[in-house]
Amino acid sequence: MIDFSHVKARLLLEHPFFGTISAAMESERNDDIESFRVRENRFEYRRDYMAALDEAQTAFALCNAALHEALSHTRRRGNRSPWLWEMACDYAINALLIEAGFSPPPAITYDDRFGSLSAEEIYAELSREFLIEEQNDRDADEGRESETGDEKLSQAQREKRLREALAKDDPLRVGVKRLLGDKTAGIIDWRRELRDCVGGHYISDYSLIPPSKKLLYEGVYLPGVHSRHLELAIAIDSSGSVDEALLAQFIAEIESITELFGSYAIELLVCDDRIRSHGRFTNGEEIGYELAGGGGTDFSPVFETVDALPSRPNLLLYFTDLEGKFPAHEPSCETVWIAPEAKEVPFGRVIVIKDTDG
Repeated sequence: MIDFSHVKARLLLEHPFFGTISAAMESERNDDIESFRVRENRFEYRRDYMAALDEAQTAFALCNAALHEALSHTRRRGNRSPWLWEMACDYAINALLIEAGFSPPPAITYDDRFGSLSAEEIYAELSREFLIEEQNDRDADEGRESETGDEKLSQAQREKRLREALAKDDPLRVGVKRLLGDKTAGIIDWRRELRDCVGGHYISDYSLIPPSKKLLYEGVYLPGVHSRHLELAIAIDSSGSVDEALLAQFIAEIESITELFGSYAIELLVCDDRIRSHGRFTNGEEIGYELAGGGGTDFSPVFETVDALPSRPNLLLYFTDLEGKFPAHEPSCETVWIAPEAKEVPFGRVIVIKDTDG
């Protein structure tokens, strides 16, 4: 195995967008390929090819892999030919990296005529050169399978990391956004957005606390990896303004969330103007709901209870109609409000539950 830690550390310092994504990718030797490729958050490489590269060329390869992850090219493929779509993504990615001054390794896919085009635009051009429509459709449908629960969660984690990377102060951020096209601009399905929020705290994640020990002796801090487990708090608003139909929808969404995870602990709180019930449930246990209440709404008791827990959750999901009294101070944990309509909140963010037609 080749150790890419020092190159990833340099990318974190000099190009935070690429460093954030590449630091989280696994590396795997694969001598059955010519150079390198990306497969589901995994950087695969031919040892002899990578060993012959200098540090700058290695950085190029890792940045190429990071952009393939950010592009989620297999998901954006649609009914396109898989091999031609991957080629189009490589043309777009490598043009951006070369334009930005990165040193390309030998035998990469590059053509300067594609410098300002998106992967979709490049594919359209390539398809006129290489494919007829019938072959395109036939190739695209081969080997396509439905997503497993782990694949959905893995995708949620990658999308979360992409948003974090785009938030970094990186001089190439504008070029990266151009390459991503409308990927980050569309309206996100609310269930997928909710899964994204929760899944981002469950998948094996990377954090600087505690850091990886590989390069500590050189004063370089790389993210360390955490195991798969979810610590989640869920609050249900049982006040008089929340009707039975909405409560039923809240419960249905909670049940669907738990079906996705193999290891979790959920603090479930039911509250109107005070805590009506509080239970802790782990994977394999049936979740019990004591939906007492019917009074006014005060959100503060939930946050006070969560802050006092011996094992503080990373995330609080609050199912409510947002009609109530908010705490005076922002809580310590991330908060997501799940509500039937969008309203202003003093902290956290709102995910709007839509009916089956919306």
